[in-house]
Amino acid sequence: MKKLISVFLAGVMSVMMFQGAIAATPLINYFQPMPIIEPLSSNCWGAQDVGPRDLGNGLEDRTMSRYCYWDGGIIKGEDGRYHMFASRWDQSAGHNGWFGSVAVHATSDNLYGPYTDKGVIWPNDLGGRGHNVVPFQLKDGRYAVLVSETRRPAVIYVSNSLDGPWSKLGDVTIAQNQYSNLYSASNVYIMLRPDGRYGLIGRDAVIGISDNVLGPYVIQGTNIYASTPGCPTVNMEDPVMWYSGGKYHVIANKWDTRKAYHLTSKDGISNWKLESGLAYDPTTNFLRYTDGTVNHWNKIERPNVYMENGHVVAMTFAVIDVAKDKDVGNDRHGSKVIVVPFDGEKLDAGNGPISPYTKVEAEAYDDQYGTQTEACSDVGGGDDVGYIENGDYLVYQNVDFGDGATSFQARVASNNANGGNIEIRLDKIDGPKIGTCTVKSTGGWQTWTDVKCDIEKVTGKHDLYLKFTGGSSYLLNINWFVFGKAPAPATIVADLNGDKEVDATDYALLKMYLLGSITDFPAENDLEAADLNGDKVIDALDFAVFKQYLLGIVNELPYKP
Repeated sequence: MKKLISVFLAGVMSVMMFQGAIAATPLINYFQPMPIIEPLSSNCWGAQDVGPRDLGNGLEDRTMSRYCYWDGGIIKGEDGRYHMFASRWDQSAGHNGWFGSVAVHATSDNLYGPYTDKGVIWPNDLGGRGHNVVPFQLKDGRYAVLVSETRRPAVIYVSNSLDGPWSKLGDVTIAQNQYSNLYSASNVYIMLRPDGRYGLIGRDAVIGISDNVLGPYVIQGTNIYASTPGCPTVNMEDPVMWYSGGKYHVIANKWDTRKAYHLTSKDGISNWKLESGLAYDPTTNFLRYTDGTVNHWNKIERPNVYMENGHVVAMTFAVIDVAKDKDVGNDRHGSKVIVVPFDGEKLDAGNGPISPYTKVEAEAYDDQYGTQTEACSDVGGGDDVGYIENGDYLVYQNVDFGDGATSFQARVASNNANGGNIEIRLDKIDGPKIGTCTVKSTGGWQTWTDVKCDIEKVTGKHDLYLKFTGGSSYLLNINWFVFGKAPAPATIVADLNGDKEVDATDYALLKMYLLGSITDFPAENDLEAADLNGDKVIDALDFAVFKQYLLGIVNELPYKP
């Protein structure tokens, strides 16, 4: 029980301080300024609360005389047009009119708009009823539109063309297992995974996997928010899920605080981790135009992603200018869909190779087993990884050791009389063990010290596993680690073949180099060794010095005239 309570408190602190997450840069920082499609207006509906805004961005009723719009997902057609699928309802009913919303199709020649409403997608099926509209492409090439909330169980419609006609494919089904009762068919989102299977998530934050788009989806476990340290667990909604940069991503909105959070997972099923900071927040200035003008919508919900070449390049949001209960209809308040540029390529570049030669924060793992993060009192603060028991491990993907690491150093604390061990392994949990670092008791879980150990030389890129072993109970905490290289071999000037001797063989090699017969020398630090007169140039002067050295005229190298 102590561990669970401690984990909860650490999670709360993590959210409050926006620390203990993987990415150094919060997702909100990757949003880019919106291009100005039409001159910003201060006289349009909502501008008094939102600020001067672009009516040409996204999908809206410019006069707010007929419709409110919500949801919004975009697919680019083969004809180069952009197709948005959203929901709408009669604005005279106020925001609560969404209970009677219908699914609509809109198009634009520009990703950012303006989008023209082309009408209800399936007018002959329940009058077009649909909400929580999510478009995506099936693995057979057809297009699909998913709706839920006002249609339960969730329903999927398909078409060979983005312009329709659309036919009902069927209801989304769930396989019966120990977790199936956790699924509620609210805020359902489905994506085609890179492994060819379909992934499902909804308001209840359980993950479903199926080979077929209608299912049956096998629910993989419990609520992913509840199993993610530091992640809020109540009043979360509108999850969107995608794959990029070698990871699955989920953004979910916490409706009561109006803030959204970003989670990632290697397999899109388990070991989700809360990324640093916020995904988005309407009280910040992240919605801005290229001229610097900022918009502040009251609520930003129903996120979706538009991707090109494997990266997110824009996100769509449903936005409303006032609190939902303040939009009562015929009052020049309402909602629309906006499109915001996003630098997904830069986000995904953050998953590039890790350098082990600068301090790696322990909590920046890509995967883990059995551990938890907690607030750290060591110099620099932040989080450490604790509650470590025998057999637990941390994983760091794509670590680039370059030309070779020979030592390991970690910042640790332990209140276990027997301490524990850190096994350094490569590529898998039972992969090659290149070293073991022994950790002794430091006298307290927040009493920090450095431990060091030599390792077998490792080169190139690997997944790094830190496996913890020892006796019973908690073993140790770890704050950061770093690898070291072996000292560079001392340069022996004029030793060009690396045999630690300076003789006629080296002289012959220098002659061949100057004649262009060779372009390199066998020895390490060879070019430094060939600079016999220390002028940082290898030329005939060095050759002349070498001859004088062999004849005994020059007694010391490098020669300084």
